[in-house]
Amino acid sequence: MAARKAPDITDYFSSAKQSQQLSAAEEEIQRLKAEIEQLRNSGETELEAQLAQLRNQLQSQSGILSIPLDQIQPNLEQPRQTFLAESIESMSRSLEKDGQLQPIILMQRENLVLFDGERRWRSAKALGWQTLTAVVIPEPDALHRKALLTSLHREDLNPLDKAEAIVREIETNTGLTGSDIPRILSTAVRRLGAQKRMNAVVELITATVEEQQQGLSALALDEKERAVFGVILDLQLNPASVDANIFPMLSLADDLKSAIREQGLKGVHAIALSKLSVKNLGVSEEEAREIRVKTTQQVISDKLSASQTRKLVGEVVVAQAQPDSTSTAKTKPVSVEARRLQKLSIESLQAADPEQLVEFQEVLRQKLAEIEAVLGQK
Repeated sequence: MAARKAPDITDYFSSAKQSQQLSAAEEEIQRLKAEIEQLRNSGETELEAQLAQLRNQLQSQSGILSIPLDQIQPNLEQPRQTFLAESIESMSRSLEKDGQLQPIILMQRENLVLFDGERRWRSAKALGWQTLTAVVIPEPDALHRKALLTSLHREDLNPLDKAEAIVREIETNTGLTGSDIPRILSTAVRRLGAQKRMNAVVELITATVEEQQQGLSALALDEKERAVFGVILDLQLNPASVDANIFPMLSLADDLKSAIREQGLKGVHAIALSKLSVKNLGVSEEEAREIRVKTTQQVISDKLSASQTRKLVGEVVVAQAQPDSTSTAKTKPVSVEARRLQKLSIESLQAADPEQLVEFQEVLRQKLAEIEAVLGQK
């Protein structure tokens, strides 16, 4: 099985002509020879080196401009949606101390849109700078895919941003809806795992597109499953790993998603903290959220490891099951039973036998009488 050659990141931009704004340019950038196929076995060092080479090439062709910050717009389609405050502060210190060492890369749309360098742009705005040096290129074809490929293999993209970006890429290429994609992937992965055929899928990660399609056909996947697997493999990702480690981010509680985006909570920690649920704690959704938020802050402030976080979560669940005081011991069972009663749906009542309903009604009447008697004594 012949693996595809890792493409050169500079191919992203070799199709670009210098715009008319680049009046000092000595020659035009050569056209892109072919759309990039994939990033294969490319680490951060290699990609950074290629971007540096691109910048040097553009600079040698007098392609460096000074662009006002208010003329630059962020790329709302890019995979990275998380920019931690501490990361912006760190970059701001670097810019303030050493100046802008590398130009940002902008795409020419109706406006100038960032392709590479949003952190520097945000940091410069925070410092009150008016301009940044930049190179300008036309918008590449298949922009989201190219940005995603770059981010997956070059940046420390957090798993939530990664999950949302992968789903968006699959949506774009298959027409499937985002809510269906994780389910389709999970169903296929479980079935292939039970059949002990996931090793055959792993072998397809470095295969050519044709070999990937042939391999997927041999696995007897349905059309939707084959489409989802095809996009994931084309991104050089393991479908089983995406199912187990990335897509679970999509179903996290909102408070955990916010902690990932705003405070840098790691995905593995978020998964552990998600065990602090209504079901496991035996409390209301509001109470579960308060417990989760408090525990999350402890994990972040104490910089707990994944194993330490799992241990802490276990301790919180156990502590919640053990009342702290006599008062709590007296009131908690009542609260639990009240919540159970609230969860009794009209559908369940309609499905019950009339005799059961009459018996249940009599029990409720007796309990209401007992409650009224107790309240009358207080």
